[in-house]
Amino acid sequence: MKAKDLKGVFSYLADAVSTAASNIKTSKVRSLLTVVIVTLGITCLVGAQTAIDSLAALLENAFGTDAQRISIAPAKASRQSQARGRSSTISCVEAMLFADAFDAGRCAVYTCLPPLTELKSGGRRLAPQTTVIAFDGDYFGCNAMEVGQGRGFSHLGSECVIGKRVASQICSRPSGAIGSQICIGGHTFLVAGIIKDRSSLLGIITDNTVFIPLCSASGSLIGEHSSFSIDIAVSREMDSGAAVARAEHLMRNIRHLAPGAESDFEIIEGSAAVREIGRLGGSLKYIALIIGLLTLCGAAVALANIMLICVAERTREVGIRRAVGATRGDIRIGFLCEALLICEAGCVAGTLLGILCGNILSAVTHTSFTVPWDWILLAQAISLATGIAACTLPARRAARINVVEALRCE
Repeated sequence: MKAKDLKGVFSYLADAVSTAASNIKTSKVRSLLTVVIVTLGITCLVGAQTAIDSLAALLENAFGTDAQRISIAPAKASRQSQARGRSSTISCVEAMLFADAFDAGRCAVYTCLPPLTELKSGGRRLAPQTTVIAFDGDYFGCNAMEVGQGRGFSHLGSECVIGKRVASQICSRPSGAIGSQICIGGHTFLVAGIIKDRSSLLGIITDNTVFIPLCSASGSLIGEHSSFSIDIAVSREMDSGAAVARAEHLMRNIRHLAPGAESDFEIIEGSAAVREIGRLGGSLKYIALIIGLLTLCGAAVALANIMLICVAERTREVGIRRAVGATRGDIRIGFLCEALLICEAGCVAGTLLGILCGNILSAVTHTSFTVPWDWILLAQAISLATGIAACTLPARRAARINVVEALRCE
């Protein structure tokens, strides 16, 4: 194609778009309603995908270092009922025996204090949702946590490490909480350090947690029926599957389970959690896509109705344009440009709104700002398809208008 011909094509399209924009201005309310519907559909599509990508980044930060991490916990109720009357809890003795005997990684034994345990600092009660975890072993190392301010504590002392939110309850300046005292169920603990911020789900959980030595919590703070869990950071040279098999065999021996009997405890793999989260994210993406497509189908119907009304209202205008030399193709392109402009306006607004709404999770969890370019391109393609589909019938009807009858129309 020659440069002169190419310039003529661009000039023709520019005139068509300019005319379409002028026609849209004459029916602002109807066009705006259609733009809003398209915006809602694209917002749902892009926003959901952005939120899912943000969640995936969050969970990757939380579990990425834990792909070689496994946890042992009491079985859920459905499995406990099949354990033939055995205790559903893992005792402190059993957990300690396991930690001493397991040689394929670092272990941490821990339990959560009852939620009704009273917590005070400086005469003020701490928030009731504050969690207290008593542990022994390398709990911080097993969960990829670090003490950001202050230091760790001796497992034989009466010291504690707290999350950032707990520190802000004690002192307006979090670092000022170091050296303060926290009374937990009548026992006094000295704040030795504050957990370092983490841009992950685990960081959100630990912000509202107090960590104390298991030895200091034994007795009145931990009941004899308390259940314990075990976190294991598997050695890098050990395969996670082999580590799980070894851990299950060792725990079954400690709990004296007969061969063939169902295990009354659960082993949770970090890599399994990541895979399960990935499957869930994929399902959520398809659900969001379906909802977005249904909304855009409604937008297509609304846009088609608007264009049909425009054809009926502008019959005389179409007749005049045909009389002065416009072809049927020119008429079709004019109406097509109107529909595409409306859809593109909704697509741009919906994309921006979807990115902002979807990144609310990123802002809350301090993860990186996410832009799902693949879904934005898909939304763009769907928007164009919506405009073309909605305008096909009205444009064809406009192009078939009889010139003589159109000129007679008032």
